[in-house]
Amino acid sequence: MGLLKWPRKATQKQPDEHQLWQLFNSLNDVVIALDQEQRILTVNTCWENLTGISVDDSLDTPLTEFMHPEDIPGWNKLLEKVTLGNSELIWFRLLHSNGDIRWCEMRVQPMQSDATYPLSATLCDITPHVRNEQVRDASHRSLQSLVNRLPAMLYRSRNNSSWTMEYVSSGCELLTGYPAESLLNQSQISLGSMIHPDDADYVWEDVQIALQTHQCFDLNYRLKQKDGTEIRVQDKGRGLYSDSGMVLGVEGIILQID
Repeated sequence: MGLLKWPRKATQKQPDEHQLWQLFNSLNDVVIALDQEQRILTVNTCWENLTGISVDDSLDTPLTEFMHPEDIPGWNKLLEKVTLGNSELIWFRLLHSNGDIRWCEMRVQPMQSDATYPLSATLCDITPHVRNEQVRDASHRSLQSLVNRLPAMLYRSRNNSSWTMEYVSSGCELLTGYPAESLLNQSQISLGSMIHPDDADYVWEDVQIALQTHQCFDLNYRLKQKDGTEIRVQDKGRGLYSDSGMVLGVEGIILQID
């Protein structure tokens, strides 16, 4: 019996150098090669869109010439980690010719398995992503600043008679006269000790009912400030539960109402 012959796909014509360069320059990410001095050996035309500088004007120039100065130490540290067969990832800022800053993500690796240099890398523009994160961070800081300026106390506490605090906002000092750190983990004073004795049982019982029924609570009671002043407050909150339904704690907000 003769040998079986598997069907084979006809060999296609290999792409010529011009076609390879067309493919190279059609990519939406930068592909770059660096020599031992981190000078640019070759780079595709996506580089021009990212930096505003032509490929010809960039060749033989160290990559660090295009980096934000604050990111160069991180780049140098990364180069120490690029060892045989390993690749490394870095975020850094590129300086555009018009003065803009572009955030980039770059993955770097040796081009050959038996040498550290030259290096090849792919580089993509992540500026929109980073800017969105910066906007969210700025919004968060603004909201946190607002919360801290209000004469109110956002809190998360344990479900015990002392209402031991795991978190309190800085506004608690305007409300109670005590800074936040003095209330955390009952280091100096507890919320329970500030509640008027005639109101303490009512507060405890109503919160427990709300926790058992998985409902929010809305309570009015008297609170004694650090200087002895008695104020009336509104406490609105709800329980925190595990997946099994066990009560983990209570969170809410306390506001002065008179």
